[in-house]
Amino acid sequence: MGIFSSINEKLTIANVKEYFEKDFPRLRAKANLNNIISLQSSRLNVVPSDSNQHNNTQEDKVISNIRAKELVQATCDVINNAPSIYKIILKNLYILNQNNTVTMKLTDYGASQYAVYKNRALLYFAETYQDIYDLVEYV
Repeated sequence: MGIFSSINEKLTIANVKEYFEKDFPRLRAKANLNNIISLQSSRLNVVPSDSNQHNNTQEDKVISNIRAKELVQATCDVINNAPSIYKIILKNLYILNQNNTVTMKLTDYGASQYAVYKNRALLYFAETYQDIYDLVEYV
């Protein structure tokens, strides 16, 4: 056995696709909620309470929005620092929401070679993003 565990490429690719197709659009939407000024005043809990019934929902929303912004920024940073072909594929598919046909034309590869590079780009993303949000599946 080597230093690194073997990656289950099929499941990892599926995880990254799910992240970009389901989670990332929601994170982007949440990250664009800049209503911090219009939020109601946070309730300060002066007396500690054992009950979770008195959650500070305004504070939770602000924290959630900040976390979403961090994840969106981290996603964009990974893509922007990716090797050129991976950057083209990831940026056009998942940031600019282009389809595979348009993105494939930008790469100058045929369908089968494009599919290979797309999978490599998704695996690259999973491994590079792993310290932020783990999408890697192991054998």
